[in-house]
Amino acid sequence: MSEPARTTARLLIVEDDAVYQRILRAHVQRLGDRVAHVEQAARLEEGLALHGACPADLVLLDLTLPDSQPEDTLARIREFTRSGAGVLVLSALDDPEVAQAARDAGALDFADKREVSAERIAEALDAAGSAAPVQAEGLMATPSLPLRDLDSPRRLAAQLVHDAKSWLTNHSFRLAALRRTAGPGSEELIEGLADTARALEALLDAGRGLVMDETAPVNHEPIELGPWFAEWMTRRASAGDGPPVHFKAPEGRLAITADPSGLEVVLEALVENTVQAAGDGPASLELRALPASPGQVLVELLDGGGPWDVEAYERLTQAFQKGERGSTRAGLGLYRARRWMNRMGGHLELVRRDDAPGALAVRLRFEGV
Repeated sequence: MSEPARTTARLLIVEDDAVYQRILRAHVQRLGDRVAHVEQAARLEEGLALHGACPADLVLLDLTLPDSQPEDTLARIREFTRSGAGVLVLSALDDPEVAQAARDAGALDFADKREVSAERIAEALDAAGSAAPVQAEGLMATPSLPLRDLDSPRRLAAQLVHDAKSWLTNHSFRLAALRRTAGPGSEELIEGLADTARALEALLDAGRGLVMDETAPVNHEPIELGPWFAEWMTRRASAGDGPPVHFKAPEGRLAITADPSGLEVVLEALVENTVQAAGDGPASLELRALPASPGQVLVELLDGGGPWDVEAYERLTQAFQKGERGSTRAGLGLYRARRWMNRMGGHLELVRRDDAPGALAVRLRFEGV
């Protein structure tokens, strides 16, 4: 059976980066006669004016524009959707909280700029065609977004990462074009440039994470480690998120005082180090409770081993330290974990392992309940 005929659509691109404008137009061209007309604007006010003069069916809307910061852009999405247009919000900064705020504000969805494709735009067109116009005037409230203070470290970090990732996004598209046109013998150079871009992106994410950590409140709660670890490991396994994690605990109650979000940051940082240590091989992480001083709980983390090749291994928990086993990302991960442990009233230490020469175990010492 043939697919039903689709009506052609009007599309509006609101994006200030000229390179990314061309990238979006190239994706749209692949849709053929599905799109009858494309308009583009570099500012939010210009986009709203074009939409008011001739409403679009789908708006590809950059979140950060010269005349509009993210929370202001989100607050005006319904000026596009009241006529029945669908809005796909685009950003170089992939942030789950901002993505949810975009959906709450009336957008069809939120997309990382690096993941936009002709197929993704076609899906948005299908969704826009089935969406009903927003009629209610009472739905104009400003969405909640945790970045409204212009002088806050969190806001500044998010803006810096956004701008840097915009550059990296353009860089990645240029690399893709270079791969298609470069002559023989250039593969190693191209891959070197790609590795540099990936490393910069990882450092940007880690740096933003550090700022988010230091400005987040610490909410101490009693946590039963057995059930908490089980729920965390189940969630990771269902998402296919990294290597398997195993937890061994003695019989009886094992409770600590900690911040659940901080505890998760600590464990994810240590899992990331395990992945780096494994290289191309399988990775796994074992957590086990150990005897501790009265009023404390001690958890030791063991991975597959492998030498760090450093003498003063305690320095690995300082920012930007590295050994043969990993890059500065390992130093940032251990630093984040140590800072969260300190802020929660606990302690992180590295100890040499007798079972794997040159390898280290990570010990987390918590205040017990």
